Amino acid sequence: YAMQLTKKGVKVNLWTEIKHPINIFFDVIAVYKLRDYFIKNNIDIVHTHSSKAGILGRKAAFIARTKKVMHTIHGFPFHEHQNPFIHSVYVLIEKIFAGMTNKLIAVGYDVMEYGLNKGVGSRDKYVVIRPGINVNSFKNTKVDRKKYLKKYGLNQDLFTVGMVGNLKKQKNPYGFVKIAKAVIDETKDVQFVFAGDGKNADKINKMLDKYKISDKVKFIGWIDEPEKFFKSIDLFLLTSLWEGLPCTLVQAVCAGNCCVATDVGGNREFMKDIGLRQYLFEPEDYETAKELIIKIKKYGQKKPDTKKIYEYDLKYVLKEHKKIYLNDVNQIH
Repeated sequence: YAMQLTKKGVKVNLWTEIKHPINIFFDVIAVYKLRDYFIKNNIDIVHTHSSKAGILGRKAAFIARTKKVMHTIHGFPFHEHQNPFIHSVYVLIEKIFAGMTNKLIAVGYDVMEYGLNKGVGSRDKYVVIRPGINVNSFKNTKVDRKKYLKKYGLNQDLFTVGMVGNLKKQKNPYGFVKIAKAVIDETKDVQFVFAGDGKNADKINKMLDKYKISDKVKFIGWIDEPEKFFKSIDLFLLTSLWEGLPCTLVQAVCAGNCCVATDVGGNREFMKDIGLRQYLFEPEDYETAKELIIKIKKYGQKKPDTKKIYEYDLKYVLKEHKKIYLNDVNQIH
């Protein structure tokens, strides 16, 4: 979709030609449809998000000769778990399109440094603005823990480890199951719950049946009120193989949870900022993850340092974007 800010508010245009999978036919149509839209509506600033939309939108803005182009990097399409050839192609594409971009907005310093190390853009083009969340909502939401957990077949009297994400390779839901099994094999008064869904759900269910832990490990699909989810668990686990800057870690800390996460970019940055770096484990080092969870369950958690959480608050994030927009508007006029 394409959004346009007008005097009457925000206008949202839904175009079927803009599709997530790569499709040369529809991608070309989308670029020129966007180009015509930018020209017809005298668009001065184009701001894109995500990898593919960022390519289409910035290409259209370049052809339309839009005055300013911004792109928010939530995470690059290239990472260390890719085929080397595919990785190098994605790096080259991002380098080319960084040249068509006036401002690269990274959600974290790890993201920015990773891009710079790969030669994507120059340091003067980058600025770090965090992803925005409603901090107070996750902090102040009230929930009946017993009722909430019971809805998903869980026991309020058990130590509850939770995670939120899609069932894709990046989030490593298989690792979540393996860690759960390792913990349950060592201590019985614990349960795990994963909120999210995806095409690998059947494989996950087969793993649960194979390990005979489906009574203690629940995959509950997508949820409408994540605030209540976070308020109902005791510890948040994140098993990602790579990340940009995961909002779920921020949301968990705002809700008062301790966090155990993989030692990858984004996770590392946030956990270091809140003083919980000792709760990081190497991706696929499930033994260390197990030991961390059992230790926290037995002895309690170290309290996170939340003095930098304000950087993620929606109002603060809006203010930081406003600074850039107003600066560019002044340059244009």
